[in-house]
Amino acid sequence: MDQSGVDASSHAQSGVRDPLGGVDAVRADGGLVHIRPVVAGDADALRALHTEVSDRSIYLRFFGFSRSAVERYVALLVQPASRTHQALTAWVGSELVGVAAFERLPGDSSEVALLVADDRHEEGIGTLLLEHLADAARRNGVHRFEADVLGENTLALRTLRDLGWVERVRFEAGTARVVIDLAPDEVSTRAIDVRERSADAESLRHILSPASVAVIGASDRPESVGHQVLRNILAGGFTGTVYAVNPHHDSVLGVPCLPSADELPVGTDLAVVAVPADQVPAVLRACGGRGTHGLLLLTAGFGETGDAGMARQREAVAIARNFGMRVVGPNCLGVLNTDPRVRLNATFGAMPMRPGSLGLVSQSGALGIAVVAAAARWGLGVSQFVSVGNKADVSSNDVLLAWEGDERTQVIALYLESFGNPRKFARIARRVALHKPIIVIKAGRSAAGQQAGRSHTAAAAASDVVVDALFTQAGVLRVGTMEQMLDAARVLCEQPLPRGGRVVVVGNSGGPGILAADAAEAAGLTVVSLSAETEAQLRQAVPSAASCRNPVDLGAAVPPEETAAALRLLLAAPEVDAVLTVLTDTALVDPDDVMTRIAAAAAETDKPVVATRVGGEPTSIPITGSTRALPVFTFPEPAAAALAIAVRYSGLRSAAAAPITRPAGIDEDRARALVTRALGEHVEWLTAQDVAALLSCYGLPVCPQRVVADADAAVAAVADLGYPLAVKLASGGLHKTDVGGVRLGVSNEEALRRAFADVAALCPGPPAVLLQPMTPPGTEMIVGAVQHAQFGPAVMIGAGGILANLIADRAFRLAPLTMRDAQDMLAELRTSPLLDGYRGAPVVSRAALADLAVRVGALADDLPEVAELDLNPVICRGEALTVVDARIRVAVAPARPDPLLRQLS
Repeated sequence: MDQSGVDASSHAQSGVRDPLGGVDAVRADGGLVHIRPVVAGDADALRALHTEVSDRSIYLRFFGFSRSAVERYVALLVQPASRTHQALTAWVGSELVGVAAFERLPGDSSEVALLVADDRHEEGIGTLLLEHLADAARRNGVHRFEADVLGENTLALRTLRDLGWVERVRFEAGTARVVIDLAPDEVSTRAIDVRERSADAESLRHILSPASVAVIGASDRPESVGHQVLRNILAGGFTGTVYAVNPHHDSVLGVPCLPSADELPVGTDLAVVAVPADQVPAVLRACGGRGTHGLLLLTAGFGETGDAGMARQREAVAIARNFGMRVVGPNCLGVLNTDPRVRLNATFGAMPMRPGSLGLVSQSGALGIAVVAAAARWGLGVSQFVSVGNKADVSSNDVLLAWEGDERTQVIALYLESFGNPRKFARIARRVALHKPIIVIKAGRSAAGQQAGRSHTAAAAASDVVVDALFTQAGVLRVGTMEQMLDAARVLCEQPLPRGGRVVVVGNSGGPGILAADAAEAAGLTVVSLSAETEAQLRQAVPSAASCRNPVDLGAAVPPEETAAALRLLLAAPEVDAVLTVLTDTALVDPDDVMTRIAAAAAETDKPVVATRVGGEPTSIPITGSTRALPVFTFPEPAAAALAIAVRYSGLRSAAAAPITRPAGIDEDRARALVTRALGEHVEWLTAQDVAALLSCYGLPVCPQRVVADADAAVAAVADLGYPLAVKLASGGLHKTDVGGVRLGVSNEEALRRAFADVAALCPGPPAVLLQPMTPPGTEMIVGAVQHAQFGPAVMIGAGGILANLIADRAFRLAPLTMRDAQDMLAELRTSPLLDGYRGAPVVSRAALADLAVRVGALADDLPEVAELDLNPVICRGEALTVVDARIRVAVAPARPDPLLRQLS
């Protein structure tokens, strides 16, 4: 094994992506690499790769200086891929720069080999090849890689260690035998996260913080996009070099014009493209030929216009990637960076350049203009703004990665209309949100996203419900409006995080204070009862106060200095986590003086203070001696709601990350074989026997049962099952109670024969009747799973039995689940108190019920062919949980991308 190659491509001139498939990925240096399987036509390129590497590399790879092994090895590489052999190549433009392959060993291990061109070391190509090869290996039942590495080959050993996978290294006679476990774990996931974050940030550096910008399509027509964006770049005070490209002008806005992009200086950081859609391919090829690093494609007329536009969009991205360029857009407003070292306003909108700590990503340019402008009016600045438009290449996932380590961006706001890779978004957002709050508006809450399905779970799993589950698990703060987004951002950007939700309301009038307290309670905050000591101190500090109880009414004539003294007392009180002030302007005191004193008091505390000036203008008052400000709201309701979001984020951030643990006692191989057999027999709804068998593979507590075809067999089954019995339709595709296919409490032979006859008459085919012993009564729950077309496996838990749809009390999360996910789902239910014995209901073990939900999540995650699953009801009493009815539908599942796999969509 060895780690020992102008981003141009043989396909770049035509703009056609590699017809052999594969994916693009970001190298460690921010450039791109194309990874695809080896084909027979690669033989000459593989020989050339091995010929061009040094003798030293050949020695390290083949344990000798003879190159005769190369031809035999190339012949092996180009063999058709199979479960025992896989080979991947890495291409930078038209140049083959690396190859990795595995050959199956006895058992579930494979021998792995890697070679990277000598001049391409340290670019992360070898690591990317091994990550993608490991993904292919896992899909083919390979659990371990093994490699013999010369002890002196430190680069190869370091590459293997850097993967982060569990490994064993045994040295013998100068050779290291390296064994790598391919199962992802916390260490390997963290290593992938670090590589991905670093590579993506470097990839976008030329776009977000360029040193040189070319405006292609610069125009002297003020109404044109090219004119507006060039004017904004100049007016914003861009600190780098600006080029203009227009064949019809000598200069635009004082910037000399180049006649075409072919004459741009080599290595220009960012090209802003504002030409008609039909001219874009030629412009992109010209930029690529000059080594331009990044593209901001403002032009419309692409994917948003339909199939023809989508074809143009794919062509544009293909050209860009062939040349190693990242693309923001098309059909976007542009990018903004207020960093004094950059000062880039590459947009064609009226975008204030007010510096701040809010980063904003928007699919809508118009929304971006509105939010940035409103933020500036209210005293909140932005660090960066990115309008991603059609997200043909750069998406919100990429920007999140770039901003994760950006010190100027402390709060992130996203406006999303769609997800490209939601599972990857969840993984990235969960990590970023541990350090920086993420506020999201997700458009599209209508029922149009409802999933088709015949199970309770599938019918309930509307897209927006699953989006909420995704955001909850990722620690993302969802809001419904632009105003709510800015309100939350102002509190999160400008105030310390609250340690809890205990809030005190203090003001100079009773009515607004009471409304503020109501708003705080409605938002989920606790309007705390002040201690006797705090109330006494308040009474001493403000003798004229109308009320020293929360909400505190200091009175309309309270002097400004007494307001400040009261505020300091409240902030010092141990029972208070945050203060919401409510000031009503009166002629008795100077309201501006009062607000200034409130800001001064806020400067002395590490607790958040949020102010309301009833009927006034929203603004922010700078806090002397710090970068913080006091957010001032017009009415108490939005102030309380914004503070509640800060409290929620504080709780999310302080909670220790809960690991995803795989429950014990799972037989995945037997379960997979059962599902594979059913699909091979073209079964859609599993039989009752197969449902029970599959659930048992995951340790789920299935009620004992017997399926019988005649009354005599039913009577014979009593010897094992006993009376009383439940007699049901065994058909998996029907809601049994809806068609009258259930008889309960059958207690003797006569009743059993009668019940059998009634139920058998409802069977759509030959009689198939399910018998079960009656389970003692308890709390009925439903637990289900569905494979969502976009979001993957989702798990539902809720009130079950006939209440499943009647009261629609349910919670969703995406699989796999942590125990905390499952416990949180139970806590969300309106009927949650029933589990604790509410009004005589049997107490239910939350831990046992959470474990059941986690097991259902593991089943859905392991077996994407399980399209729908309902356990309804699960009868719960204490630790005893019994699944008394279950339905499972199976279907061929499309390939599901691994959210850990580093690749561009």
